[in-house]
Amino acid sequence: MGYMIYSGILQADISSVPVLIAVAAIIIIGYIARAIFNRTKIPEALILIAIGILLGPVGHLLSQNAVNFLRSLAAIFGDLALVVIMYNGGKVIVANKELLSNTRGLSLGFLDTFIPMVVLAVLMWAVFGWPILYGALLGAILGETSTVIVVPLIKKIKLPAEIYGSLLLEATLNSVFAILFFTLLLSFTNGNALTASGFANIAIDYISVSIVFGLVAGLLWLMVQNYIKGARGYLATLAMAILLYGIVDLFNGAAAISVLIFAIILGNYKPIANFFGFKMNAKKIEVSERNAVERDIEFLIITFFFVFIGMIALLSLKFFLYAILVTAILCAIRFIEVKYVLDSKKGYRDIAFALMQRGTVVAVLAAILFSIGGIYFSDIFYICFMVIILTNIIASVLIARTKVVVKRETRAQMPAA
Repeated sequence: MGYMIYSGILQADISSVPVLIAVAAIIIIGYIARAIFNRTKIPEALILIAIGILLGPVGHLLSQNAVNFLRSLAAIFGDLALVVIMYNGGKVIVANKELLSNTRGLSLGFLDTFIPMVVLAVLMWAVFGWPILYGALLGAILGETSTVIVVPLIKKIKLPAEIYGSLLLEATLNSVFAILFFTLLLSFTNGNALTASGFANIAIDYISVSIVFGLVAGLLWLMVQNYIKGARGYLATLAMAILLYGIVDLFNGAAAISVLIFAIILGNYKPIANFFGFKMNAKKIEVSERNAVERDIEFLIITFFFVFIGMIALLSLKFFLYAILVTAILCAIRFIEVKYVLDSKKGYRDIAFALMQRGTVVAVLAAILFSIGGIYFSDIFYICFMVIILTNIIASVLIARTKVVVKRETRAQMPAA
């Protein structure tokens, strides 16, 4: 018999053994799902969500206490996921400086979040009577297209460099913008009226504190990094990012933005060190070890969240119908964006349109709202759960149909041997 785990949230005890078995099984299932994705391109998100549904609402293979205990960890894992996502997002933006001149990718990354936020705010208010704020929250959350699904796919499809860069930058930036808008909108749920001037004022106050903390922490950590390296260096830096997140949150700042600034400072260590006169060791981090740790941490977060979402899902016709309408709106927005912003040949537009999968960031932000509780927050979570499933199914079908077309067009452009 295992030791007993006590949850302050549940005020109840459960055996540690079922929880440990469930966690181990979820990790193994995650590796299997990743292998299936690599071979068949069936999104691992669908496989993991299905496993979660089997464990929870359908199969009841876990006790209710075990499921409730895992639910109680949502806020903790949500904050950890935000730290990792924003940190890695900042590094990618810096590491691919040539992409910053890609205005199409920048535009898509912003519009992916901004347009759904505005459209769904109006739609949910006009059709279902939701307050504007909660419809905007739903739109901001659903502005992310899953980087962990999109990036591996576009790497395996032969695309022109500019289009590849646009899609890569879009998938990276829309996660950052989704978290930024989500964080700002969430600050209005305490009763403050949502107005354009109020939003701007809070954005300035909220973000200015975060920028100061991120800059100071980044500059200090640049000097510390001279003495740490390898995988340990990455873990120490990640720990620093988590500490920064917690401190800024205590000061009621935008903690996720602080982590983003922190990551940008570290990614630009060469010009910053030269400007301030720091002496930096260019080999301070062994890239292969660092990347291995990053991939494993990202894998654990993704696996846990998709299974977690399946376990706490509510299989409801009401939310399914909501999700169909929302998904249709997202598809229409995606079609317009790709046609008028990407401005490429039809075959490439088709594959860009197909890359609409919602994933990790949607799961994390929706789970954070679910952990807070409340009618609209719960509704947002259940709608997002259905939208993740629908967009992944639609994308899988479209990708299977368009991938051959793109490859054929690419070969046609290649010079004869």
